[in-house]
Parts: sequence; structure tokens; C-alpha cells
Amino acid sequence: MLLTACAIALVLDLHAGSRVVERSLYDDHVNWVLPPDKLESFRRGGVVIDEDKRTTLVAETTVTQAPHHLMNLRGSLQETATDVPRHRTTNEVDQISTTVTPRNTALPASVLDLEEAGMVDLPAGRVCVGQTWRTRLPVITTLGSGTATIDHTIVKVDGRFVDVAIKGSGVISGVEYNLPRLLPGAIGISGTARYDRTMGTMTSESYTVHNRLIRTVKDKTIGFLETETVAIKTTVTAPATDSAQLPDPPR
Repeated sequence: MLLTACAIALVLDLHAGSRVVERSLYDDHVNWVLPPDKLESFRRGGVVIDEDKRTTLVAETTVTQAPHHLMNLRGSLQETATDVPRHRTTNEVDQISTTVTPRNTALPASVLDLEEAGMVDLPAGRVCVGQTWRTRLPVITTLGSGTATIDHTIVKVDGRFVDVAIKGSGVISGVEYNLPRLLPGAIGISGTARYDRTMGTMTSESYTVHNRLIRTVKDKTIGFLETETVAIKTTVTAPATDSAQLPDPPR
């Protein structure tokens, strides 16, 4: 039992020909923070001060092997996004292609959305129950870009499943929205992920994001608060066996 608890290898191990389907649900709320009289004035003027965007992503890809243990995933990405307060829904379908390493990092490297960073950069060696590894990544949030430091702790091994607790914090330092008086902001993410040792990937992830761009000047607090919930489910279907290579069934 001790050997099992301290011999956990978290490695992205997808076999050529496998079909990978990832379904992601995002519910992102951004609230304005202003003195009550200012908020009421904006409300009367028809300004949306409580944003709510709900997004569903379905990525369907097929794995092809690449040199040096890399994996290529190619397929399609369907996105349905609803702007709740404005009653608008959009649908898009794109072709996607990405190359990933066994440590679940993309090549070439790029800045990730915070919600996608929870299980990026898996540990280089085997880990034990109770052990924590840390990652530090540049990220994008709805309130601006920044850097997040995320701690991952192995909390349980149950047969083929490994449960990981995620907790991270960071700083929003980007100036994408031209709000220099509100910088720096604060990043927060927490949640859980489950790794399936048989499938060789994470099969479920659940996160809550709390980001802040807040400043108090002369007893008046202004800025933005973001709260987002994220649920990701992944399934892997092994490649079908070539029936031409199988012997005829007995008659």
C-alpha cells in the first residue's frame, strides 16, 4: 500500500488513433463595484452592470503520434456562448490542431486562460498521496492578463483514479482594458481534478475562479469582481481494432 501511495505517475499518455472528447461548461459573472448612487444611475440608463456569460465547448479530436513522445490532437471545436443579460447566443465551429507533451504542456507554448491552467505542467517524477507540486504560469483572465501560482496536492488514490486538489493565486498586471488605476488586481482559483491512470488523462476538472480589480479612494470603492465556475469532462475511446487482422470466428 505504501508503494502504491508513493508511486503515482501523472503522465498524459494518449495512444495514436484514440478519440478524445472534452466537454467544458463555463459560467462567468462580472459585477461592477461602484458607490450605490452611481450604480443606480447606470441601471436607470440601461447599462448592464452584472455581466453573465455562459459558454459550452465541445472539442472532438483524434490522436496521432509525434516524435519524442509528443501527441498531436486534431479535430473540431464547437462553441456555444450566451450573453445572458443581452439575450444573445452565438454558435461557432472551428478546426483545431495542437501538440502536447506527456506533462500536459502545449507546443509551442502560449499564454493560457486561467481556467485551462489547473492541470498544466504535470510533475516530472512520481508523487505520493499528500504531496504538492507547484506551477507558475502567465495567464489571461476576463479582467486582464497576469501570473498565477498554483499548488496541486494529491489527496486520494482510488484504484485507477487519482484525485488532486488545486488552489492558486496571482496578480492581474495587464493593461488590456486601460484601467491602470485599478491595477494590480488579484487572481484566485480553487477546485479538484481527477486523473484516470487507465485512460492516461484527466477525466474531470471542477474549478471556481475569484478575480478582483478593486480600489478604494476617499472611502469610495470602485472596480470589478469576477466569479466563474468551470466543469470539464473528458472521455477517451481507444482506436477500433482492424477486423481484417482478426481470425475468423468459430462456426
